[in-house]
Amino acid sequence: MMKRMMVSVGAALAMLAGGATSAAEAPAVNDGYDWAMRVNDEGPVHDAILAYEVDGTDDQPLNFTCEEGGDRVFAGISGGSPDLTAIELESGDQRVRLTGTTEADEMPTFTAQEMPATFPFFRAFAANGWLRMTANGDPVDMAATASGKQAIARFAAFCAG
Repeated sequence: MMKRMMVSVGAALAMLAGGATSAAEAPAVNDGYDWAMRVNDEGPVHDAILAYEVDGTDDQPLNFTCEEGGDRVFAGISGGSPDLTAIELESGDQRVRLTGTTEADEMPTFTAQEMPATFPFFRAFAANGWLRMTANGDPVDMAATASGKQAIARFAAFCAG
């Protein structure tokens, strides 16, 4: 009990001080997972997806989509909980809570409200190369390799225009 309280007080003091999480405090890369970007350049409007995934599989706990230069990013989860209504994302000292809806056809698909690509959270994510997502109380760290960090930066630039 005492140890838990000390950790909570320390975390609160760090947030009050406004200090960003340092690179040394970034979560470890999960084996097999990385951030990857794909661009759909067919048609008059180009769009892109940035997905945290295991290459060559359907294992994708989180993705972001946007239209080129539209400054609107949408978060999505496929195969999550059918009753999911919000997710929390954090990277460094930036946090955002995104509400959304889940469509439960064959596979539940959550789509969050939009956020600007220039939003402080998204800029922190692009700079840090990692985020922590909490959905239904379960936190998941999603850290990028060097290649994944490049994909995040390209996606942020693509979306912001």
